[in-house]
Amino acid sequence: MELQALQYPIGKWVPQETHTWEEIQEKIALLKTIPAKYKEVSAELSEEDLLKQYREGSWSVRQIIHHVADMHVLYFVRFKHALTEVNSEAVVGKVDAWANLEEAKSAPIDFSLTLLAGVHQRWTYLLEQMTEEDFQKGFYHPTRKMYMTLKDAVDIGVWHSQHHLAHIKIALGIAQS
Repeated sequence: MELQALQYPIGKWVPQETHTWEEIQEKIALLKTIPAKYKEVSAELSEEDLLKQYREGSWSVRQIIHHVADMHVLYFVRFKHALTEVNSEAVVGKVDAWANLEEAKSAPIDFSLTLLAGVHQRWTYLLEQMTEEDFQKGFYHPTRKMYMTLKDAVDIGVWHSQHHLAHIKIALGIAQS
């Protein structure tokens, strides 16, 4: 597989021009399924499996699982900020540095699978309470150097979930579905 296909197995995230209310509802439904998909793909993995990488020099399966949980906590916080603050700026982290902390390299994945399940319950519950007007709100993303509506933020949350799930499947040699 070529490097670009390994780095972005489902393609790069690209903001959409528009998002219909029905599309947003579909994205919320997809977000509800993410924790179960991560739990399923990581069930009964050995320590050797958790060290596998999707390409040379990439994060391990363990680091990816911890990264997804970390980032989805940030996504939830970004929504809370955007809904309650004017001119909100996205909370960001140094994801490579976070993934290279000893904690991310050695902590049991169950910690992050539990965290992911909990944050997705809260996040999707929040999303279901939001109005179409709420989804027009947003935040400035300093890393991406763009203003992102909450419609875009739901979209990138789904993309991020699927992007890293594909990385795990590549690392484990699981056929993409």
